[in-house]
Amino acid sequence: MVFGAGPKDADIMIIGEAPGEQEVRYKKPFCGPSGQLLDDLLRRQGILRGMCYITNVVKERPRSNNIKLFIDLSRKGLPGISPDYQKYEDSLIEEINLVNPNIIVAVGGVALWALCRQKGITKWRGSILESTLVPGKKVIPLIHPAAALRNYPWRHFISFDLKRIKKESVHPNLPKDNTEYYLRPTFNFAIEYLKSCAQQSIIGFDIETSRRSVSCISFARTGSDVISIPFYKGGNEYFTITQEAVIWREIAKLLANPKVEKIGQNVMFDTSFLSREYHITSYNLQDTMVAMGILYPDFPKNLGFITSIFTDMPYYKDEGKSVIRDQLKLFRSQVGSNWEERFWLYNARDSIVLTIAFPKMVDELIKTGNWVTYLEQVKLVQPLLYMTERGTRMDADGLKAQSDIATTTLEELEESLTALVGYELNPRSPKQLIDYFYGVKKIKPYLKAGRPTVDEKALKRMASKGVTEASLLLEHRRLTKLNGTYFKIVFDEDNRLRSSMNPVGTKTGRLSSSKTIYGTGANLQNQPPIMKRFMLPDEGFVAYNIDLSQAENRIVAYLGPDRNMMQAFASGKDIHSSTASLIFGIPYEDIRRMDKDDEKCPLGGGHFTHRFWGKKSNHALDYDLGYKSYALQLEILEKESKWIWEQYHKAYPGVRKYHKIVQAQLMKDRTLTNLFGRKYRFTDRWGDSLFKDAYAFIPQSTVADIINRRGINFIYYHTDLLLEPVEILAQVHDSIVFQIPKSVPFNETALILRLIVDSLETPLEWMGREFVIPAEVSVHTENFKDGRELGKISDLMLEEVVEKLQEAVNE
Repeated sequence: MVFGAGPKDADIMIIGEAPGEQEVRYKKPFCGPSGQLLDDLLRRQGILRGMCYITNVVKERPRSNNIKLFIDLSRKGLPGISPDYQKYEDSLIEEINLVNPNIIVAVGGVALWALCRQKGITKWRGSILESTLVPGKKVIPLIHPAAALRNYPWRHFISFDLKRIKKESVHPNLPKDNTEYYLRPTFNFAIEYLKSCAQQSIIGFDIETSRRSVSCISFARTGSDVISIPFYKGGNEYFTITQEAVIWREIAKLLANPKVEKIGQNVMFDTSFLSREYHITSYNLQDTMVAMGILYPDFPKNLGFITSIFTDMPYYKDEGKSVIRDQLKLFRSQVGSNWEERFWLYNARDSIVLTIAFPKMVDELIKTGNWVTYLEQVKLVQPLLYMTERGTRMDADGLKAQSDIATTTLEELEESLTALVGYELNPRSPKQLIDYFYGVKKIKPYLKAGRPTVDEKALKRMASKGVTEASLLLEHRRLTKLNGTYFKIVFDEDNRLRSSMNPVGTKTGRLSSSKTIYGTGANLQNQPPIMKRFMLPDEGFVAYNIDLSQAENRIVAYLGPDRNMMQAFASGKDIHSSTASLIFGIPYEDIRRMDKDDEKCPLGGGHFTHRFWGKKSNHALDYDLGYKSYALQLEILEKESKWIWEQYHKAYPGVRKYHKIVQAQLMKDRTLTNLFGRKYRFTDRWGDSLFKDAYAFIPQSTVADIINRRGINFIYYHTDLLLEPVEILAQVHDSIVFQIPKSVPFNETALILRLIVDSLETPLEWMGREFVIPAEVSVHTENFKDGRELGKISDLMLEEVVEKLQEAVNE
């Protein structure tokens, strides 16, 4: 038994779940590794352990540390509770009343349940709640330090919450929600509220959707009042058709008003839905999800987490769509104002949170030096909305024919496999394949997590040793993936490929994309090269692709700096061939010839050219991939990998210098700044994994900012520079695809291309040295795969560009 310890009149009472081995040994709660971490985190927030009364719900150590012997929170619904647990919970009431703290800290899921009858510590952490065990008592849940020992970033969440705990410990009062919620507005009140919103400088808004229509929409003028305008009640229209039309007209005017800033969370979803279904265009948009992605790239970006960090509002997201829908299904016969008002309240809270959180996020963005980064990133919302709605014309018939060919080929592969094996073998059954390869064929099993596997790596290894069945299966899997994921993409009714674009994207600022909100389309960032054959410019248009040439390698070269890399780029050499030349000691011209003739390098079984190994080394070793990981990734012997690794770093010593520069900066404040001023504070556990992410950050984020700021935003917001006829279609990694009408004269098109290229090629600066990443142009009249290379047109006279354009288009 381990009882509570600390002053009986403490303002802060910390309650965990149960003692562990160390606690039992020393008869002191929270004295093991998790307790030591808690002490450290408390101290950093100015809270001394001696100021706190610390105890556990269960006062004895469970056998094998299995808390389920007392309470099983993994069960759906109510947890399983033992009689002993109930006794401990009852005695906890007396303990709380004895100490009578201003604030109780519920550490972990067991304490959260005992004190507040809630599950999900990661959801509820940081919320200020009233205890159900001792009504009137203020509780703040905290992630258990034991969990933070395993998941390092959670330490930051604990620190956020301890800061709030210290602030709340000075008084016992529960916070009051003084927000004025207007949830059953009359028609006249709704109109008046919307008109008053048009007089504000900034508002929050949020929509809830059902069956391709808006069920309710909320607007918050300030952090103290908010309206949720419902359109359905009890399965019927809330307003008359005429009234609803007037309300929607007022909403459209408000969202289009450029003088009023509109804050949203994942504003792309709301505005895209309103555009598609209601033909409403929204301007002057702010996005808390974008702000969160820049402020804390390593943390969650959902509104629940934002609420916990930037507001005092307790967690409420379980009152959201999924829960309400489930309740409505279960209690359909009881649908009434109570259920619907809870849903409208949820909708209203989303908007009120935005108006409270966003100004605080702005202050932090300015303080951390990321305000300009945010402004540039959120500017992408408008062009991405345009791209989402515009979509890309597709050769649906050609894709269907390709799918039919793939289906026939898959059948032939299965027949060949059956003939080779001697009986029917299901290519999709891991069990059958394991039995065949490691049982019938007696091949030494390839293991994954200690178990036999027939994953892609295992099949590649078998195929490299001449196992024909493995080669057939690899081709079968490749075609199955192509056919199922790509050739059978569901298009919209107009046969256009659309994608929901995400301006938050990755931690480095790169965009991401996914299927549309209707389940059509696909992720445009990972389309295989063959798909470009079926992507077409619109009738009467010519498509253009502008691609940054070997951008990340160039940035590493100049950041090192590395003389050999810089000389290769300056001389116009192919960097991958140049790297191969330095690694293998073969003249550059011979590497180029051997690659053209497909002459194989003996390394790695003799399957690839020398240039292939140069390219793979550039992509992997710039960011300090170890030779063992390199060997595993490329399926070569470790001694071969180590040799390449050593030769690479001998050839490019500046790469190691760059790594040291990054490490030195991380040692100062864990923060890196890219060539556009984008700052990233690395919050994960100090070590090799963090370093590798850090090495990649500056090159990858700089390239992302070039494409986003100097490419997409430049094209979309500069119609005054003859860019009005440009229609942006897609952005994929280091390239932008757009189309221009054929009716635009060649001299104007050439000027437009030069303007875009000049923007992308604006010099970058690092430690007083300027350099340029070339942008290369290709022209596509038939599809996005087959085109004519114009190359680096910034080196050409405008008349030369016009001549090349004429040849490419007329060809």
